[in-house]
Amino acid sequence: MKVVLARIDERLVHGQVIASWTKQLQIKRILIVDDSLAKDSFMSDVMAMAAPTGVRVEVLSAENALAKDKEDTSDENTMLLFKNVAGAYALINAGFKIDRLDIGNIGSGPTRKPITKRVFMSSEEISKIKELCNMGIYIYLQMLHSDPEIDVKKLI
Repeated sequence: MKVVLARIDERLVHGQVIASWTKQLQIKRILIVDDSLAKDSFMSDVMAMAAPTGVRVEVLSAENALAKDKEDTSDENTMLLFKNVAGAYALINAGFKIDRLDIGNIGSGPTRKPITKRVFMSSEEISKIKELCNMGIYIYLQMLHSDPEIDVKKLI
């Protein structure tokens, strides 16, 4: 599998993903990795319909994404998309190899503190991000392809 972007963005398939990332990186396939969404066929269909022409969307559990990675020999430019830190953390800890992870948008919540104007994290999420960084994964914040990357270690 040729993953050209792994991204956490709770909005999943939306304007920025479609307008910026798929065009700039010539993405042909988006794999949304989310255990609960994978069980919801209606929402999986909605995500697939939101994709631009020529881009396939698949919604997979972490277990199925790991299995797909082992058997997939495609050279299609693929985006991995996670709704939250926990989803990315689970897939990586299950053995999926990711060298870089982009954080696009994580909304506010009662246990989350602001990291930037569009990224909020709980102490548990920050711990998971730090652990992933310690595994050698470069984690950065970048909303749009045209924005500069900001190393998450400078913010947490």
